[in-house]
Parts: sequence; structure tokens; C-alpha cells
Amino acid sequence: MFIQFRVSNFMSIKEEAVLSMAADNNDRDHEEYLYDSGKDHILPVVAVYGANAAGKSNLFRAMTAAIMTIRESTKRQVDESLVHIIPFLFEQRMIIEPTTFDFIFTVQGRKYQYGFSANRLKIMEEYLYEYKTSRRSKIFERTNTTEYSFTKANEKELRAYVDKNTDNKLFLSTATAWNCEMTKAPYLWFSSGIDTYDVWQIKQTGLKQIENGDREMEEFLLDILKRADINIDGYHFSSQEISLEDLGVKLNRLPKPVADFLKSAQGETKGKNYEISAQHAIREADGNIREYELPFSIESNGTQRMFFFGAILKHVLEQGKTMVVDEIDIGLHPMLVKMLLQMFLDRETNTNGAQLIFSTHDVSLLSLDLFRRDQIYFVEKDQQTGNTTVYSLDEFSPQPSENVRKGYLQGRYGAIPVISQDDLLW
Repeated sequence: MFIQFRVSNFMSIKEEAVLSMAADNNDRDHEEYLYDSGKDHILPVVAVYGANAAGKSNLFRAMTAAIMTIRESTKRQVDESLVHIIPFLFEQRMIIEPTTFDFIFTVQGRKYQYGFSANRLKIMEEYLYEYKTSRRSKIFERTNTTEYSFTKANEKELRAYVDKNTDNKLFLSTATAWNCEMTKAPYLWFSSGIDTYDVWQIKQTGLKQIENGDREMEEFLLDILKRADINIDGYHFSSQEISLEDLGVKLNRLPKPVADFLKSAQGETKGKNYEISAQHAIREADGNIREYELPFSIESNGTQRMFFFGAILKHVLEQGKTMVVDEIDIGLHPMLVKMLLQMFLDRETNTNGAQLIFSTHDVSLLSLDLFRRDQIYFVEKDQQTGNTTVYSLDEFSPQPSENVRKGYLQGRYGAIPVISQDDLLW
């Protein structure tokens, strides 16, 4: 389970920003939501609010950057830059300072802390700790890019992987690639235990899940659509691999270097063409029910988003994964978003401790009847410095009866656009 993420010097986030799923032990509201992980009480859902251009997406991009840097590490060539590292650019000294990421999480019943700092050229620092008690124990530490430190018990095994690593690769990934058991579980959490999504990724990942799904997937999706009051009684799904020639690209008419590159890219990632049709049962004027089958492309954007989101959701709930979604409410009615949230908050549907972190502008969800105070985060940017800060509603200690939606719209917690009254029409 995901417990905490820290980041500094990434895009608009200059100073350290923290997003935590660890519950406030002094808050007794909605204790039925919490999952026990050792001595920690973990939240299943966190919502992130903020004005446009405040840095909400940058917080999510930071998580994506860290995860992708880990996943792509072993494939990185020795002269290849770390493309996901983007420092704070509004201050000269920060451009040359490293970007820092830190995660705390549990996997296979064990609690770990892993982090690294890097610039575009190399890894500066890296560490992995395990919490066997309330205090963390070192598995490895890396400083000044090439200086490694291990415990006496781990020295012999882990030291053997040092020469296999390079300045621009993460030791966590390299050691795991050489079958190191001490790093395997933490690495696998990053490779398959947490995923981030934007609008485009939800569709692409959803397509793959549906393609690999079975009858249970079909039943799950149809149930999701039914609960969302969407009139689809069935669907047909097919996929077919396509080549560059199928797309009308004439390789023999291109310069050889370009043609060779495209052939190589095609071999690594073959394209696919997906065809989906939705079945609708419609009652006609004579009272008879008639089935109509329509191309899925002409369904509403909200229907398509719910369909693809549902395919991912099934996998996330079954595997107990952490799902990070930027702007979850795009194309979805607020009641549908609330329905999705309830699937994570309800122990009957979320039996494996799956988690959802999402950003939204939907203030109808801002209620202490739905959320605990520590489940609501705000993101605000200082327009003078360009720096983004992240903080929780819990810091304001609102009373359980307080109307936090009204308080937010009145600017009590910040993180809203400041608009002149002269620009409003009412």
C-alpha cells in the first residue's frame, strides 16, 4: 500500500511537497475507511483540489516521473539522459540542483522507504530502507553517484551489483535485474503496484485490459454501466494488429535512415486497431424491445470514459493496487465520480486495500460526510515566485459539522483562483 510521497525541485514544486495516505490517529471520523498496515492506519482515497495552473498536475507528473525513471532504468544507455527529470526553472540555482523523490509503502507485508535524487545526467543519491520495527533499517545507501554503503550482513551480496550499475541508472533496478531478493519486492511495487493516469492513458490502458479480459470482465463492465444508468446491455470487442503499410506509410519512398527507424519502432511496439460496438435494448412505440448495435465511437465521451475506467478499476480492485488519476471528473457526472469513490471506500467492494488518489474541481464532493479531513488536499501556487505548495485540510482542523465546501469557495483554505468581481457577470 502507498503511504507517503515527497518531492522537491520538480517543475513548479520548488520546496518539498508531501502527499500522505497515513491517517491522522486523532481523527475518529469514518474510521471504517481505514486499513491497518502494521502500526499504520492507511487511507484508501485522497482527493486533491486547487485552481487551474496551481500545480495539481505537476504533483501527479512528479509521481509519474519517479515511477517511470525506475521502470526504464535498466533499458537506459550509458549516454542517455534522465528525460523525466524537470527541475524548478524559475530560479537559477534550482536548475542545477537535483530533483528529489521519496516513497514510503508496504509490499508483501513489509514496509519500505525508497528515494533518489537526480539531475538530467545522473543519479546523485539513492537509498532503500526497511522498517522491521518502528525504526528503519538500511538495505543500501548511495551518495555522490558512485559511493555505496551496505550493512555488514548485506555487503557481500549487494557489493557484487555495484559494478553492473552506471551513473544514470538506479541501483534498485539494476540489482533487481540481477535477481537480488532484497530489492525485488520494492522494485515490483513500483513496476506493478502503482500506476498514474491521465485522460489518454485511461483509454489506452482500458483497451488493453478489455482485450485481455474474460467473461468476468464483461460482466463487471456491464454492471458498472448499469449502476451508472447507462443504457448498454452488451458489447462486441475485437482487435487487429496493423503495420505502417496499413496506415498508408510507404517505407520505400522514405529516406533509408527514417525507414530503418520506423521499422525498428514498429518491431518494438506493433500498432493495433480496436473495434468496439455497444448494444442497446430500446422499447419501441409498439411496446416491443429491439436490439440496436452502434459503433462505440459515437457514444458520449462520458460513456466511453466510464467504460475504459471500469476496465482498469476491476484490475486495481482485484490486485489491491494504487491508482493515481489526474482530473478524474473530466466527462463524468459528479454522481458517477462519487459512485467510483464509494467502490474504494466500501470494504465490500474493496477487499484487497486498493487505493485511489485523484485531482478534481468538483466541489460537490467536498464534504466531511464523504471524506475525513486528512483525505482532502489542496494545491496552491504563489504567483510571485511560481512555487507550488501542497497541504491538507487537516491542517485547518475544521469541525465535523463544518461546511467545508462553502469554506473552500469563500477562500478559507486557499487553493482557489482569485478573480476580480469586475470580471464576474453576477
